Amino acid sequence: MNDRISRLLAAAGLAAALPALGQAPAPPGPEALTVRRAAELALERAPHLASTRAAREESDAEASLARDAFHPSAWFTSTPGYTYGLPSTVAGRVPAVAGVEIRQTLYDPARRSGALQAEAAAAGVDAALERACRETVEAAVAAYARCFMDQDRIASARRRVDAAEAIVERVEALTQEGRRTELELERAKLQAARARLKLLNAESDRDLDQLELKRLIGWPGSSPLILAGDPDGVIPELQAAENLAATRAADPELSSLGREVELLRRSVKLESKRFGPIIEAAAQYQRLAKFNDYDKYYLTFTPDNVSIGVTIGIPLWTGGRYGDGVRRARARLEHAEAQLRSRESDLEITVRRAEAAVARSIAEKSLSRRSQGIAEQDLSTLQLLVREGRSELSDLDERELALADADEEAARAELGSVLERVRLLALRGDLSRALLGFDPPCAAP
Repeated sequence: MNDRISRLLAAAGLAAALPALGQAPAPPGPEALTVRRAAELALERAPHLASTRAAREESDAEASLARDAFHPSAWFTSTPGYTYGLPSTVAGRVPAVAGVEIRQTLYDPARRSGALQAEAAAAGVDAALERACRETVEAAVAAYARCFMDQDRIASARRRVDAAEAIVERVEALTQEGRRTELELERAKLQAARARLKLLNAESDRDLDQLELKRLIGWPGSSPLILAGDPDGVIPELQAAENLAATRAADPELSSLGREVELLRRSVKLESKRFGPIIEAAAQYQRLAKFNDYDKYYLTFTPDNVSIGVTIGIPLWTGGRYGDGVRRARARLEHAEAQLRSRESDLEITVRRAEAAVARSIAEKSLSRRSQGIAEQDLSTLQLLVREGRSELSDLDERELALADADEEAARAELGSVLERVRLLALRGDLSRALLGFDPPCAAP
């Protein structure tokens, strides 16, 4: 007996010493996901944002390339070659051992117009990226809210199944006693089957909503989602009345269209200059070789050749390119101006509808909560009557079904209220600020 006790004590001491000997600690539990964390992860990992960022980078590069046409460029050249007779050029340059050329376009209406048009296109892509970031945050918060409310829907569906199955058991027992008909039993079974179907639908919706949320935030598909925080308490109530003015001031597409119209007007003005000169400056140094017999033709020949000059060219006719360029620039301007007017009109309609939807959802939420409270009070009163023997159990099951319906209605109304508030906050440009405390940059993850 003493040996057995000694072995047990030794085993216990060894188990206590294992952590000190470097035993790996237990793996941490799954991370609890908040609404704010979901928004942050969506901005970092949402799949479609990567393509939008790449498109924006490409557009910025194209605009920079168009502007670079007016920056100086330097070239190192070498033109090995030989001419017989009168010295001439080879591939546009005289034969030389080495050379350095510096060129810069000082004025070119066509190139300047192209740079303005490229900058206008980049402004539209910037707006697309900003809009994609807002839509990503809105989608992540909406998916989080649906996942959170799915829990209440599943709980109410299970309560409905329990009540319906209890009714089936009671009606079946009464049928065997001859106090209920087969039709009443079939009706109770149908009610239970519908309750089970609603439970399956709620569980299926939860799985799909969780899959969508995981895709948006880059969450591993096998990791569980633990939602920490009711989104209804995180999304603030809207008190501001100037929703339209705030939306217009924060709308990225409206701002980019205004910038685009301004740039395209300048482009049209440049394209309309029929005889605008093209001015280019260049400086060149070449080290010439004597084996081309330059000294036989030039009395003051020196191997060091330096030239500096400015070229001024005025187009006389351009084969139709001038008229086509003007027509294209004006068409782009008219298209941008029409988009601007359309966006201003669409924003007003969208904001008014969002305001009406928020007001309607708040009213529905209030009514559903009153209905839920009445159903809970009705159930509690009936439970007291059943305990006192003044009511039947069948009435209690019906009240359970009514409470389950009220709970589901309240969950749907609360979800609708959250989604409508999220939508209006996103239109105002305040959603990210309300969740994160600042407007996150969208240019880079």
